[in-house]
Amino acid sequence: MSEAMYENYPFRILCLTSAQSISSYLIGALIFYLIGGLFAGFGYILISLLSIVLAMRFRCSYCYYYGRNCASGLGSLSKLFFKKRDNAEFSNPKNVAPAAFLSFAVLFLPLVAAIVFIFLEFSWSLLLLSVAYFIIAFFFGLSLRKNVVCKYCKQGEIGCPAYQGMQGKSRTG
Repeated sequence: MSEAMYENYPFRILCLTSAQSISSYLIGALIFYLIGGLFAGFGYILISLLSIVLAMRFRCSYCYYYGRNCASGLGSLSKLFFKKRDNAEFSNPKNVAPAAFLSFAVLFLPLVAAIVFIFLEFSWSLLLLSVAYFIIAFFFGLSLRKNVVCKYCKQGEIGCPAYQGMQGKSRTG
């Protein structure tokens, strides 16, 4: 590695990742609100919060950044709710799958729902929110992870499927 990995991520990175995550959750909730009203919007927020809790339990508690300032801030937060687990188990599929499944669902659901409903009953509001969601959640989110979060992540050096993917490496090599 030519660049130094962070022991603790700088506050500015936490602010960037938090702004990106919160913005995408709020726009996702607005999409669901437009489609299904208050219940749908609130439901999406609850599912998003559950995905954060699962991430803290199944990812953060095994991570190098447990109890430290990670890029998302969840490393420090997870210490308040979950005990530290074996770092060697970080990449174990039984730990990756529960958090990854819900995390990807939270990421894709607003976009999929919006596309379906745009075709069923066109709405400029829904279209504009969908474009904003795509830019913030996918384009900016993945760019931030690849170029900032994973690039300086010590857990990535130890072993992380997301880090391997962001580096363009397969799981076998």
